[in-house]
Amino acid sequence: MGNRVDSKNLKVYYQDEVSKEKAIAFATYWRDNGFVGEHEQIIQLDRNEDGLLVIKLIEEEIYHESSLTINEISMIQQLERDLTSQLFKEDVLIVITDNTFRPIERQTEVSND
Repeated sequence: MGNRVDSKNLKVYYQDEVSKEKAIAFATYWRDNGFVGEHEQIIQLDRNEDGLLVIKLIEEEIYHESSLTINEISMIQQLERDLTSQLFKEDVLIVITDNTFRPIERQTEVSND
């Protein structure tokens, strides 16, 4: 899983390709922007084969079969943009994963509104 930094209910693991400073900055950003709740969160920072910074968020198993709504996708994309511009100064990708940090494949819910 990598090295780890802790901040109350938040555990941020980071792989060798990601610096401890980036992990601390991410944990601080996540906490200061209200993303840390009452339940423990475990997040991993990694890099993919192209060198892109990947933020892996564990989703509770009860939601694995649910489709992502267009609104949820939009919020994830906005968060990626915010993390890119405000924190990392490099492109990031947010990936929703299971508790082993494996990406969850899912469908997008399409609305006919």
